Amino acid sequence: MFYLIVGILILLFYLFAAPPSIKGTFNIVGLVLLSVVILILLGLGVLKFFQLPWEYLIGVAMIFLAYFSLRDIKHMPDRKKPKKMNKHEENSL
Repeated sequence: MFYLIVGILILLFYLFAAPPSIKGTFNIVGLVLLSVVILILLGLGVLKFFQLPWEYLIGVAMIFLAYFSLRDIKHMPDRKKPKKMNKHEENSL
């Protein structure tokens, strides 16, 4: 809770009292803090992901393979169908 209050106070200082010469430094510090938070959340997400049962991971892999299989089938060229003979041509054979 303490850090939340300090963060709000820093944000208010940035918005209302910081001179323009310092705002560039605040932007860089804020960008670094944001990227650190994103990296921490990404790491925690990866750890949580690998705690899932293996059935879920295998299911995701099967869906992934099914997508590419269906895409390949869709892009296959059409097969030329043999020409059907009419009754007159069949009798001549």
